[in-house]
Amino acid sequence: MIDNPDAEPAMPCAAAKTAIIVYGKQLGRKLTVCTDKHCPVHDPQAAAEAAAHPAPAMAPAPEVETEEEAAARQAEFERQRAEYEEERQRREEERKRQFEQQQAEIEAERNRKAEILKAREGIFERILENAPPTFTPAQLRVFLRALVNLDPYTFTDDAAEHFAGDNENNQQTAEEILATALTITPDEKLTSFALRIALTGYVAIPPEGEFDFLAEAAAAFAPPQPPKEKKTKKSPTPIKAATKKTATKKKVAA
Repeated sequence: MIDNPDAEPAMPCAAAKTAIIVYGKQLGRKLTVCTDKHCPVHDPQAAAEAAAHPAPAMAPAPEVETEEEAAARQAEFERQRAEYEEERQRREEERKRQFEQQQAEIEAERNRKAEILKAREGIFERILENAPPTFTPAQLRVFLRALVNLDPYTFTDDAAEHFAGDNENNQQTAEEILATALTITPDEKLTSFALRIALTGYVAIPPEGEFDFLAEAAAAFAPPQPPKEKKTKKSPTPIKAATKKTATKKKVAA
């Protein structure tokens, strides 16, 4: 956390440290930063928790107090402080446990989406590999539906990334890259080229509730094939086995 340099100077917290900017226009400038992510001064959640669970304070001494009474007052304060610290540590452990659980859930969701995206990329490549030389009327309708629903501002950029490759120095526009790729595309691959332009923007996982154009294209251009049945070897029938055994005996007898 960094204190706002334009704000009025504030009393630094216990975790305040001096930092120096080492990059950019403000190189060498000194700032005061907070090094405690749960600082009660700079973290609103920690501040709210501190307000809800204030630290115990020793009761003020009366005007007249014996040594025994002072010792008892000190002992009561020590007991309250020990209970407060124990409860604070319990809340800290609970907060840490909840944070770790949230991070695990986020990571699991990230992995799940990565697997879905990988599968969708495989579907996309299968559609391109199975692109026919010409579209049937049903396939043409699917292609046109995907085409008219493309984002007009980004669809050329999405498709051009494949042809541009990893050349960071390429100064061509997306339209120029696609035009160059089109000139070298063989006639039999033109439908695959068209499908790449129309479907690249639909490879990403669609938002919940939105139509999945990639799934529709997969059903039209690359429907899943039924699994092939494994051929099982036929074992010899008892009759054949018996015949073979009998023939062997006759040969020995001869």
